Amino acid sequence: MIGLAQGETSSGVLTDINPFRRVADECGALLVVDAVATLAGVALNVDRQKIDICFSGSQKAISAPPGMSPITVSPRAEEAFRTRKTKVQSWYFDLTTAMNYWGKDRLYHHTPPISLIYALREALRIVQEEGLEVRWERHRLNQQALISGVEAMGLKLFVEKLEDRLPTVTAVRIPAGIDDLKLRNQLLDEFNIEIAGGIGATKGQIWRLGLMGFCSQKPFVLQLLAAMEKVLLDQGYRMSPGAGVGAAVQAYAHAKVPAGAAR
Repeated sequence: MIGLAQGETSSGVLTDINPFRRVADECGALLVVDAVATLAGVALNVDRQKIDICFSGSQKAISAPPGMSPITVSPRAEEAFRTRKTKVQSWYFDLTTAMNYWGKDRLYHHTPPISLIYALREALRIVQEEGLEVRWERHRLNQQALISGVEAMGLKLFVEKLEDRLPTVTAVRIPAGIDDLKLRNQLLDEFNIEIAGGIGATKGQIWRLGLMGFCSQKPFVLQLLAAMEKVLLDQGYRMSPGAGVGAAVQAYAHAKVPAGAAR
């Protein structure tokens, strides 16, 4: 088995799936993809990219309540499960029991969270109404505007290459002399905006700005940039007031926006 996260949220890195598929083919391995932070926000084609197991979360770019994990299993992976020589030690992690739950025998596996299923159905209806390709472009466009604003404020991005940046989470380096926790608390207290800090080795080194699903909208991008400018200036950070918002507005003005993506 070869596994990867398409969108790595602790660093804001987007991983190209295709090279991993080629390696999996060479090794005769199953390809498992974590699409928790990318499904419905980043280009993904499970069949074309020959992903054997792909799972996600309901709460991020799909914008449904948390608590469920959509999953898809290829016929090749299903065959591998059913022909195991040893039993799976954990009932919880045995996917064959879950597959029997949906089969013709309808064997009991768990009590389904009905209210969450209704919510997920409505969220998926909205995704379908917008269109996947349009939704992908919306996330890309809003991140580009955010990046334009961040860079105009003199801030540096953690992920340098454009093609390696995750559209749903943008990692920004914290400038010298700025108090990480103080800034994030002020954003929350004054503007009701919550951004994430770094994890592990990047703790105190980066901010992680999420633009996922419903939150990936032009008004939210501009509001975030304006709020960040204010709290940075409060800490004595030097920049031209309004530079971030102005750069984002210019980015939107010059972007080629497909119908339905300007949200």
